[in-house]
Amino acid sequence: MPGAMRIFFLIFAALILAQIFSVRGGVGRQLRCLKLNGRCEVECLSFEVQIGGCRAELTPLCCKKKKNH
Repeated sequence: MPGAMRIFFLIFAALILAQIFSVRGGVGRQLRCLKLNGRCEVECLSFEVQIGGCRAELTPLCCKKKKNH
């Protein structure tokens, strides 16, 4: 039984670490979007263009106003 408990603990620890590192990546994507003068939204408006991603859960798109040439 101790071997099974050890395997369960290792799997549980790996799942927790995967959640922590995925959150840190989302924050980095949000900061990158702000550097590009964009904003994180669920959907880009008709006068905006999608320039990347922010987070997977609530605000997946990084939107920026289109430039008129």
